[in-house]
Amino acid sequence: MPKIKIRFNKKKIFRSLLFSLCFAVIIAVPIMATVKKNGNATTSEMSVLTLWQIDGFEGGKGSRATYLQNLADEFSKDSGCYITVNSLSADAARLNLNRGNIPDMISYGAGMYGIESYIRGNNKPYYNWCNGGYCFLSLDTSADFKDINTENLIINEGNGNLSGAAALLCGVNGADFAKPTAAYVKLINGDYKYLLGTQRDIFRLRTRGVAYSIKPVTEFNDLYQNISVTCTETKKTVLAERFISFLLNNKDGVTALGLMCEGESLYDDDLHLLEGLTYECRLTLPISESTKNEINQSIINCDIKKLKNLLN
Repeated sequence: MPKIKIRFNKKKIFRSLLFSLCFAVIIAVPIMATVKKNGNATTSEMSVLTLWQIDGFEGGKGSRATYLQNLADEFSKDSGCYITVNSLSADAARLNLNRGNIPDMISYGAGMYGIESYIRGNNKPYYNWCNGGYCFLSLDTSADFKDINTENLIINEGNGNLSGAAALLCGVNGADFAKPTAAYVKLINGDYKYLLGTQRDIFRLRTRGVAYSIKPVTEFNDLYQNISVTCTETKKTVLAERFISFLLNNKDGVTALGLMCEGESLYDDDLHLLEGLTYECRLTLPISESTKNEINQSIINCDIKKLKNLLN
């Protein structure tokens, strides 16, 4: 049987392959461009908000900035919005605002001044998302707190809060003040029988492992952590309000900070004594610098009537 020879035209085959390759490129390039364009559009549509956390008073435990960032990360999963949380001092915040560096939201303590003209929002100017409380503490577990006087009491002067107002309205003005940790140490060392402190001092005593007794202060409270919208762009304002609603709907989480929420019962231990209280005087708002100065001067002058008029 004769052999059949098959001849290949190499030039024709090469031309066919080259044509096929060119055709594939022509089809693929527009598709890849479309995919890339869509991908970039998704990225560009992702809104980014900034939130400043200002600690105007000592918390109970943990970091409020970290707490807010964790919630912000949860919020971003379904909102198409990324929020970055930065921790600033009150002075640093005021300096940045004066330089035109304005965030989209600010979380701050009541009595904060210098931000009042930047607060925006479609619904409310500010929202309280957690709070602390003043209290008298003693290592005497049988103490009835009836013998408190200016000689046996040390006052935790706090970090930015109006502990002087608390002392004046509680009738113990004239007692010694000390820095937060120093005041606690003086109580532990037996230098004083009583300490006028906050929820932070309760956690200090717990860490030390000592027994103690508590008497909540109902005369005054300014230990409120607020949050406000400060952006002016409509889309960002809507997203900021949505995040604030998300924050307020997760109130149970503030137990991780050792803080409370008004109207909520979150604790079944001795911190429950600081919940559900009605205060004679409160300061819950951001204020102007002039009002802050008036409050401080009324404390110095022991002018209780004027002080009460300045508080809300």
